[in-house]
Amino acid sequence: MISGWRPHAGQQAFLASNAPVRVLACGRRWGKTEVIAAEIVRTLLGGAPRQVLLVAPSQEQASLGFERALEFLHRAGVRPTVRRTPAPTLTLGQSRLWARSGARGGTLLRGRKAHLIIVDEAAYVPEVVVTEVLMPMLADTGGRIALVSTPRGKNYFYRLYQQGQEDGIRVWSLRSPSWHNPLLSPTMLRMQASLMTQRQFQVEYGAQFLDEAGQVFRTEWVDRALLLNLPSDGLVVAGVDWARYRDFTALALVQGTRNQAKLLLIRRWQQLSWKEQVEAVAQQLREHNPVRVLCDRTGIGDPLLEALQQSGVPCAEGIAFTPALKQNLIENLALMLEQGRLQLLPDPALLNELYHFEATPTERGTRLQGAGNTHDDLVIALALAAWALPHASTGSILTSGRKSL
Repeated sequence: MISGWRPHAGQQAFLASNAPVRVLACGRRWGKTEVIAAEIVRTLLGGAPRQVLLVAPSQEQASLGFERALEFLHRAGVRPTVRRTPAPTLTLGQSRLWARSGARGGTLLRGRKAHLIIVDEAAYVPEVVVTEVLMPMLADTGGRIALVSTPRGKNYFYRLYQQGQEDGIRVWSLRSPSWHNPLLSPTMLRMQASLMTQRQFQVEYGAQFLDEAGQVFRTEWVDRALLLNLPSDGLVVAGVDWARYRDFTALALVQGTRNQAKLLLIRRWQQLSWKEQVEAVAQQLREHNPVRVLCDRTGIGDPLLEALQQSGVPCAEGIAFTPALKQNLIENLALMLEQGRLQLLPDPALLNELYHFEATPTERGTRLQGAGNTHDDLVIALALAAWALPHASTGSILTSGRKSL
C-alpha cells in the first residue's frame, strides 16, 4: 500500500476493519504512528473528497502522525499543499487533513465536519472531548473514528475496548503488545523489562489495562479532574522541583484554594545549566505573578533558591524534603483529586507520571515515587503547588513545617 512499508499482522487487522468505531490498544514501539499515517493516506487517496482530523493530547504529538502521513504521501509521489502554522494543515485537491491538540476541552475543534477522525494516545485525551466534540463531527458525514493508544488504567478508553470485544460490528477493538511488532528487538524488550516494575512493563509494552497495585492517584480521579470546569479566580501559587541530568526540573502553577483550585501551567526542562533553569523558571513565574513559590531545596536547592529570588521572584521559599513531609504533600494532592477539588490540564507527561506514581512498602515505611524508571518531577511540583494553596476559610498560605501563617 505504501512504498517501502509492510504492515505487520496487528496493523493489517486495524486497517481491515470497517467498524464505525475502532479501538486499538497497543504497546510502545508497536508501530501506531505508521498505521495512523497509513489510514490517513488511504483515506485521502480514496477518490472522494475527504476531511480528516488527527487529534492528540498535545500539538507536538499530533504533529508526529501528520509528518509521517506527509512522508507516506511523498513516497506515493503525491505533493499536497502544507501549512504548519498556526497548526499543521494539509490540502490535497478538495480533501484536507488537520492535526490538532485535544487540550482545553477541544474548544478549537468544535463546528467542524469530518469523514475520518483519528485520536492518537486516546487514553490521555479527556473523554468529554471524544464524546461531546469529536463524535458529533461524524453525524452528517457517516464517518468513522479510530482511537489508538497505550492503555492508562480502566478509563473510558478501556470501556470502549471492552465494548469492541463484546460487539465487533459497531465497535471493533484489538489489544496488541509491543512484541507483536516483528521489527522490535527482543534485546531491547528485555532491557526495558529490567528497568521497569512488572506492572509498568505490562502496561507500557504489554498493553494491559491495569489499575491499583500500589497506584496512588486512581485513574478515575485524574480523569474526573480533566473534566472539571472550575472558575479562574483566587491566588496563584507555584511549586518547583529542581533537577539537571537524568530527571527534569519541573514547574507547576495553580490558582485557587485547597477547597477549589485549577492547574494553570505545567512545564519541565532537562539537561540545562543551572543558570538556564533558573532563567526559564523565573520567566514563567514573573508572567503569572504567584504569591508563593515552594521550591525543593534538598541537595543543590539552596543556591538555586537564592538565584531565583534574585531573578525577580522574592516570594520563593525553600522546603526540605523528609519522608514525613513528602507523605503529607502526596496525601494532600491525592485527597484533592479524590474529592474533585483540583482541575488538571491534559498534559500527557503529567498524566503518565500520575498513573505510574506508586506507594511501595519497605522495611522503614512506604516509598512514594514513580515506578521503575518513570519520572515523578511533575507530580512533585504539582504536590508542592497544591501544598502552597491557601485554605478557603482563612486565605492563609501553607508553608513547610507549619499548618498556616
